[in-house]
Amino acid sequence: MENFRSFADPVTFSMIASSDRSHAEHLINMDGSKDRVLRSASIYGANASGKSNLVMALGMLQTMVLRSHLAQLGEPIPFFPFKFGKPGERTSTRYRVVFLASGVEYEYSLEHDAERVLNESLYHYPKNRKAIIFERSDGRTLRVHQDGGPLRAIAEKTLPNTLLLSKAVQDNHALVIPAFRWFQERLMVILNINSMVVEERALARMQQDEKFREFLLKALKMADIGIVDIRGKVVQMDQDELARMPPEVQEQMRGMVNGKIEQWRRLEIKTVHQTQDDDGEPVRMELDFHGEESLGTQKVFAVVSLILEAMESGRVLVMDEMDLRLHPLIARFLVEMMNDPEQNRGNAQFLFTTHNTNLIDLDLFRRDQVWFVEKDEGGRTRLYSLSDFKVRKDLRVQKAYEIGRFGAIPFVQGGKVVE
Repeated sequence: MENFRSFADPVTFSMIASSDRSHAEHLINMDGSKDRVLRSASIYGANASGKSNLVMALGMLQTMVLRSHLAQLGEPIPFFPFKFGKPGERTSTRYRVVFLASGVEYEYSLEHDAERVLNESLYHYPKNRKAIIFERSDGRTLRVHQDGGPLRAIAEKTLPNTLLLSKAVQDNHALVIPAFRWFQERLMVILNINSMVVEERALARMQQDEKFREFLLKALKMADIGIVDIRGKVVQMDQDELARMPPEVQEQMRGMVNGKIEQWRRLEIKTVHQTQDDDGEPVRMELDFHGEESLGTQKVFAVVSLILEAMESGRVLVMDEMDLRLHPLIARFLVEMMNDPEQNRGNAQFLFTTHNTNLIDLDLFRRDQVWFVEKDEGGRTRLYSLSDFKVRKDLRVQKAYEIGRFGAIPFVQGGKVVE
């Protein structure tokens, strides 16, 4: 990507494995390709260095692909360029993503500004040979595949502020559907893990799939947070319940649902703990999930449910601050789940940002599974991997990172704030 928030200059993030021979079990073999890909990768950096921007970029591209066909004529395209450069220095944002869909490699590229799509292309590699699906420039399709007459006709009806990939799917053009479904069904971008959407999704999966419920409760038990069961339901909120909330919350909620209060709902979740009474007899106690459980417990529930869902269906799960509020040992437990081929049988991939330096451990990660972001004095973020450094196998990489050998740490000035 290029020119998205703090990523002013072109940067490339890749899950293709390097020549590192350690932890071969952390790799996924791909049919028809000599390349192997990583099961997981972590991204480190100081606060405000750009870690979240990488996650946002993936989420923004996904949102545009899935929803661009809804744009009206003249409606602006979401555009978040680098703001600290010279006026007019950078006028467009660029993305390029390479992925596997239905066993075939695809390459999708997009360049846009706030008003229109400047360039867009989609290629695939059937039989490992690159073949064009479409190339589009300035709202016109310049090249299409051999039988691309229908696609050319769709492009002529596509608005300048609309992605052809999104529009072609609405017209049920078969050749673009596998790429669209990768964005729709395989890519999961989570910026706010502790959200009602994640919790509601987890509850629904527990109710629909007993095996998923069993695995989730087992993971919570292994994480030692004391929960033996979880029950929940969606409760519709009425006008009286809303009226009891603070005015500023009411206003925020009204704005989010366009004033339609009847659309609002909340989750009512109960957790069950097994304890002992004074006589040593087992007792089950029910707690309110949001009112009585810690934020850390809520986070474990959300993250574990997302990891299990991704592993079940072989998704690419991208999480910002995956282990915020989690004990380092629980975070390590979760990473070991991701990297374990016996548990991750669906070959899911995980990308997450973190500040937990305890995870920078060559017993836990390969060098190419550890990435860093760092801002320069001009506010530009650069992205690089631990594999870019010559690192001995016995090096204490956590300590080396903390003393600044790899960069991507805050340089906190000492001294007194209050005098």
